[in-house]
Amino acid sequence: MLDVYIRTQDAPGVVNACLLLAANSKASDLHIEPQSQGWQIRQRVDGLLHPVVFLPQVLGNAVLVRVKLLAQLDIGEQRKPQDGSFQTTINQNQLDIRCSTLPGHLGEKLVMRIQNRNIGSLQLSQLGMSQQQLSVLHQCLEAPQGMLLVTGPTGAGKSITLYAALQSLLQPQRNVMSVEDPVELVMAGMHQVAPAPHIGVTFAQVLRALLRQDPDVIMLGELRDAESADMAIKAAQTGHLLLSSMHTNTALEAITRCYGLGIDLQGLSYCLQLVVNQRLLRRLCEDCKKPLSSTQLKQLHTPQWRQVEADYGAEFGISAPSQAVGCSRCYGGYKGRIGVFELWSIDDHQRQQIAQGLQPDKSEHQHLGTQNIYHQGLARVLAGQTGIDELKRVLV
Repeated sequence: MLDVYIRTQDAPGVVNACLLLAANSKASDLHIEPQSQGWQIRQRVDGLLHPVVFLPQVLGNAVLVRVKLLAQLDIGEQRKPQDGSFQTTINQNQLDIRCSTLPGHLGEKLVMRIQNRNIGSLQLSQLGMSQQQLSVLHQCLEAPQGMLLVTGPTGAGKSITLYAALQSLLQPQRNVMSVEDPVELVMAGMHQVAPAPHIGVTFAQVLRALLRQDPDVIMLGELRDAESADMAIKAAQTGHLLLSSMHTNTALEAITRCYGLGIDLQGLSYCLQLVVNQRLLRRLCEDCKKPLSSTQLKQLHTPQWRQVEADYGAEFGISAPSQAVGCSRCYGGYKGRIGVFELWSIDDHQRQQIAQGLQPDKSEHQHLGTQNIYHQGLARVLAGQTGIDELKRVLV
């Protein structure tokens, strides 16, 4: 399909075809990048970028202009970064698209973040947690007040976990509200607000106004500064259940990050109930994966592997370690992603340490389910759902 639009120099057709391919591939982003001899288009699928097509110089320029027009960006401005958005429907795929341009030596690079509204219902049971982890998470969500933090690096799936948690909380008798910058997924049954700094409406101002809206459950897209974090803590202490995210590599680092923000540690110790740390691993393609050889299995037999084997109760399926092969239905032997998690439930002793400004003792960091996030990843390898190379790529 793309070849036809390239031959006819049809820029709108190229844009629509790329968006359709991205929707069908479940891509999260499209990159349109200037090169010395033309334009390279790539799409991010399951966390990795894959080439889509290379466009001639003139057609690439036209594609850039087309997207800027759709996103209501200034097509005459090529010196400053710009941000915009638009919505479109392609083959029954309702897409919310955020656009960002960044001028460079060879021209403007354009990245489109793609959110498909037809994602279906979000269920906590589909995230990839063990049954014990799910039980702990549900117990936290059933509390009338307190704070739940979801942590992990960019692209770890934190937003999906928060949305799935909100989905489980949506009931007619609850007022569920969120402050997000921007709103990533529109959910029926809750009021979602995005700050507008260009008109002086900041994140903290929105949160302050939201607290006067009689909320039961509040979701903050991210704890980003001392003011918003302090207000979040006060909300969690005054009869609200508050959910938020933070960019940290481990659950314990969330406390260090809070120290760095200079927030009220006494208040944090009172309200913080649970920290969830997570990653996303690419899932082995069921159509082409093959079992590991005996030699490959021997290479896996580290003390950690043997411990996971001994503790494994087939919760994620029968033991069948496998490796990626690659076929026409997948990307290098992988298709889709699964989550791996560690949960830290704050106990009374750790609350005292937090209130005193002390780093909680790692030996007292009680992981639930598998011992830690890497061990749960090994359990997924044992079940043949992901490969050991993928686990090391994400978690080492």
